[in-house]
Amino acid sequence: MADVKLDVALFYKRLHLLIKSWKDAAEPDGEKLHATGGILLVAGNTDESNPYKKTGALQTFLLGYEFPSTLTFITQDSITFLCSESKAKILNTLANPTSEQLGLDDNPKINVQVIVKPKDPAAAASAMETVLASMEEVASRDQKIGRLIKDKYTGKFVDEWNAFLKTKGKEALSEEATDISTGVSVILATKDAQEREYTEVACKMGHKLMSVLCNQMTNLIETEKKITHEKLGDLIEGKLEDVSVWKGAKYAPDFDNTYADLCYTPIIQSGGEYDLRTSAQSNTERLKDTGIIIASLGIRYKSYCSNVARTIMIDPHPTQEANYTYLLELQKFALESMKEGVAAKDFYDTVKSKVAADRAELETRLPKNFGFSLGIEFRDSFLTLSPKCIRVLKEDMIFSLTLSFADIEDPFDSTKTYSLQLIDTVRVGKEGSTLLCDGLKELSHIAFFFNDKPSKSKNSKTQNAGKSTAASPTKKNNSPRKGGPAVVTTSRKGRLRNDGKENDSEATAKRKIHQKELAERRQEEGLSKYAEDDGTGKGTEVKQWKRFESFPRERDLPGAVASLRIVVDTNKRSFILPINGFAVPFHINTLKNVVKQEEGDFTVLRFMLVAPGQITGKKEDTPFEDPNATFIRGLTYRSTDNEHMNDIYKKVTDLKKAVLKREKDQAEKADVVDQDQLIEIKHRRPIKMLDISVRPSFDGKRQAGDVEIHTNGIRYQSTLRADHRIDILFNNIKHIFFQPCDAELIVILHIHFKSPIFIGKKKTKDIQFFREASEATFDETGNRKRRRQNNGGDEDEIEAEQDERRKRAELNKHFKTFADKIADASDGRLEVDMPFRELGFQGVPFRSSVLLQPTTECLVHLVEPPFLVITLTEVEVVHLERIQYGLKNFDLVFVFKDFTKPVIHINTIPSGQIENVKEWVDSCDIPFSEGPVNLNWAAIMKTVTDDPYEFFKEGGWSFLNSQDDEEDEDGNSDDEDSAFEVSDEIYDSSSDDSDSGSDFDESASDASDGSSGTASGSGSEALDWSDQEKQAARSDQKKKKGGAEASSSKQKPRKGRDPSDDDDSDVSIDSEAEAKKAKKKKAPARKR
Repeated sequence: MADVKLDVALFYKRLHLLIKSWKDAAEPDGEKLHATGGILLVAGNTDESNPYKKTGALQTFLLGYEFPSTLTFITQDSITFLCSESKAKILNTLANPTSEQLGLDDNPKINVQVIVKPKDPAAAASAMETVLASMEEVASRDQKIGRLIKDKYTGKFVDEWNAFLKTKGKEALSEEATDISTGVSVILATKDAQEREYTEVACKMGHKLMSVLCNQMTNLIETEKKITHEKLGDLIEGKLEDVSVWKGAKYAPDFDNTYADLCYTPIIQSGGEYDLRTSAQSNTERLKDTGIIIASLGIRYKSYCSNVARTIMIDPHPTQEANYTYLLELQKFALESMKEGVAAKDFYDTVKSKVAADRAELETRLPKNFGFSLGIEFRDSFLTLSPKCIRVLKEDMIFSLTLSFADIEDPFDSTKTYSLQLIDTVRVGKEGSTLLCDGLKELSHIAFFFNDKPSKSKNSKTQNAGKSTAASPTKKNNSPRKGGPAVVTTSRKGRLRNDGKENDSEATAKRKIHQKELAERRQEEGLSKYAEDDGTGKGTEVKQWKRFESFPRERDLPGAVASLRIVVDTNKRSFILPINGFAVPFHINTLKNVVKQEEGDFTVLRFMLVAPGQITGKKEDTPFEDPNATFIRGLTYRSTDNEHMNDIYKKVTDLKKAVLKREKDQAEKADVVDQDQLIEIKHRRPIKMLDISVRPSFDGKRQAGDVEIHTNGIRYQSTLRADHRIDILFNNIKHIFFQPCDAELIVILHIHFKSPIFIGKKKTKDIQFFREASEATFDETGNRKRRRQNNGGDEDEIEAEQDERRKRAELNKHFKTFADKIADASDGRLEVDMPFRELGFQGVPFRSSVLLQPTTECLVHLVEPPFLVITLTEVEVVHLERIQYGLKNFDLVFVFKDFTKPVIHINTIPSGQIENVKEWVDSCDIPFSEGPVNLNWAAIMKTVTDDPYEFFKEGGWSFLNSQDDEEDEDGNSDDEDSAFEVSDEIYDSSSDDSDSGSDFDESASDASDGSSGTASGSGSEALDWSDQEKQAARSDQKKKKGGAEASSSKQKPRKGRDPSDDDDSDVSIDSEAEAKKAKKKKAPARKR
């Protein structure tokens, strides 16, 4: 009980309620309680065979937990606990409450005393004297002690207390005590808000488990598998602890299925013999594949109970359907009649009278009571809906409403009977009662049809009678009646009446409501987050103008410039050009590109410089100190000294590449942080996992090594090279994943970092330790065993398969244990996550289709590089693209809350997975939208980052859901009358990206960085230098043929302009249609 923390405020609130109800108790049920001066509760050992005792219920009501081996004595101004030392530490938190915890000022002060019962007998007797003194004080006022007489506890604590009273001659104080069970039942029957919440969660869990039970039963019947009622009940009981059943359940803000337990083992009954009592049990008979099946179960959540029972009908005949339909009507009537102020017996008589009036033949089939009070106790016998209970119903009482018809004669076989039962948990209100959880009871949900032949009657009279009321199977097959059963079929595949469409539509409707709430929440969060933003686009990094100084003074120029030749100074990262007799230095960063051409005996070098008004790819937004100044855009030199010109060209291009590489390396290291020093474990050997491979490796080759757990991190050490060592600190680990090898060739321990690290010369945000699950094996025995057996025996193969299964299981256990030890060593900072393969779906995050698997916190692909890890809590919205009828695939886009991060695309997901993906995204509380086309996310995110507040003010992400309507209205309209419309720029196309890379850039880096998928807006790879030469040469040739160079006016560059428009352009048009589209005037991504 070390982790138990008491809710002090709730304790005093309920203690005051108990004492007030005690003082005010005047009705017949409370007279005995009112006459007592003290309440004595003596709890012994926990009784697993009977967990429902009123002593434990009252303890749980006050304290939130049951305290075994504890004595509690309550008066109207004090409460005393006698318990062990460990329990006393917990209860002492009640002794000194704050004014807020104590409650209202008009509540009387209550003295809380906690007495420790030592193990020493003499000291224990002294502690008990204190309690006895309080009891004698009550007796001195001629008042009785109140006890819960029916609760029989055993155990050492109870025996010592009884022996102590006998020694003192005071056993009469306990034996002659007044039974206050009825008064306590009345107090506990009315539930407060927290109790109602816990009961409602229990109801929802019960309905979920009942749905699992129904699916399990129908699958067993469909596949014709045999199972007993008892074994099926045990199977469903095991589902309570199955994490996959409760995955994504949001029954309460702090919902945790580990707080749940079964009130009783699920009861399954079929075959004509039904026991509808609460105490019934599943028998060992096999589940029948036809007729009526009755299933009931109860769930308790945080000690509060619920109850549910459903009738499943397999190939029902019309009379069974009619009787069940009437049972549903009767429940609606009962809910309307069950309200505050009605006596329990009057309610019973009202419902019974309705049955007598409507269906007199069913009156004798009704149960002896219609339910009982639910709460911490599963069944309170003092509050039953029976003809003998005179107690009045009050608002916020919780009941198990039980309606059933028992042993109805089967009109098609007079030797058989069947029963129908419907149980739900309800809350009493002023104008009627409400179901705490509804569902899985309509005829379309519980009736299944597997056979196309009705049961034949053995009694001719019954058969003739049945002909007048039931439609023939043939007629029913051809034209099913409205509201009746679906077409009867021999196929066991289409067993539901409506193939689950009602369930799907209901789930879709709930999902839409939930998505609407999430979208509104995102909108409110966005407006609140960016309310102080000044609209200057602080969310995006603004490029600053940089001043490059090659030579501060003229005397710093190299001496070679005196010859007025082109000079390249590698140290100063500059080149000096002679212009009109002057040596003019240029920093290499001012160079756009250099082109070499051969013209007869001359070699021509053309230096093209960066200037405003050029289409320069990524650098089109390069800032200038004074854009209106006069700029040199190009310089051309020619010479017959070909060797010298070639040398100049090589030096300039090499210098350019070196500078670009240096800038790239600096950019890569920008987000790399220096890790703390790994603190190695001293004086003992660290926990170690041997012979493990790592990815990424140091030199691209697989290396075996050992992984050790130290004080503040883990270390990988190669067994081949001492310098191949990787230290990973716990404070830099964002996620740690364990993926078993059950369906893969390797078992994986994967770590995703908060900040990237370098392994060798490669930057990475992921590291993976793995081991192969199976190795190639060869039969070196000559297969003598098989040759001896001419019948083709395969014992060797079976033995090999068994060995492999054992090896896989050992590997999984080994890696999982090691992962758990890493989490334990991190002092709770890390928690091992594991992919859910059953929720996975195929998609293309990089270049090939892979299996993407959700985990508790992420969406991952870990089997092979490049890896993908998307942290779901960092996702702002998810957008589904290419959602069109007839398409076999769709795309998924993740937009992050950090708008500066590029969005991630997962392409080519099979359309059959769309509902599963939607359900998963919705369960993660992430708003999603869908549209028919791919969007240009670079343009969208630029609009967002330019002014986030204005973006959310104009509707935020709502435009993603409206793009279908706008596309249908007029895709080519330039009308700007609307307050907001989506421009053409957000729609992606093959030639839509003008960010084709500057001539300054090298090829794009490899996409194997394992922390992200396909990033939109990152630009395509830049042209290499040879391509740039060819391009410039083609441009010059065109100019020689009469093409004039395009004007370098301050016109904004447009996507897809023709290369002949500007010799500096590196964008090409692939088709006339795209050229027309590209030349259209583009509207901003968002406009007012």
